[in-house]
Amino acid sequence: DVSASMFRALVIGGGLSGLGTVLVAAALVNKGSTVGLWVWQLVFAVLFLWFIAGSRGVFNGRGFLVDRSGFYARTTGEVFGVSWDEIKAVGIGTLPWVQHGRLVAPDRRQALEFYPADPGFAARHPELERWRVIEPASLPGMPDERYRFHLPPFSRLPRALEGAVQDVVPQKWVGHYKRSLPGPEN
Repeated sequence: DVSASMFRALVIGGGLSGLGTVLVAAALVNKGSTVGLWVWQLVFAVLFLWFIAGSRGVFNGRGFLVDRSGFYARTTGEVFGVSWDEIKAVGIGTLPWVQHGRLVAPDRRQALEFYPADPGFAARHPELERWRVIEPASLPGMPDERYRFHLPPFSRLPRALEGAVQDVVPQKWVGHYKRSLPGPEN
């Protein structure tokens, strides 16, 4: 359940960084202004804003189901399924923290990706168009077309999905791999 993982990250990370922001603000009021306290105030405030920004869609009801019949994505009350014979490969693609001189949003760093087994997949499954990505393949032998489902930061969801896919269709699992964003336009 993606939403539950995002909610935990928001409560724990956002709660602790928000508490730190409030405690440092109280120290600034009671003990006076020092450079060290202002640095801590800035650090906790940035962390708090980072957790808030990374928790978009926390109440959307997103999740995945993996069983012997196929892969299913759930979003806002809708469930979309694909049978395993239509999927060539499944893996977790990860972006580095900084790419092309820009910080990568925490909720965009990790994504479950599946590669369709044939070129006619997109025509048979127009309901999945919002997750369709066409960019150079991250893995050799894979098509440029894939379907990407972003995962929440700092969660156990990637490992849970890996275990689920390996239990059901281990031959389709390609593992964790590095992906890259398209380069900046000139």
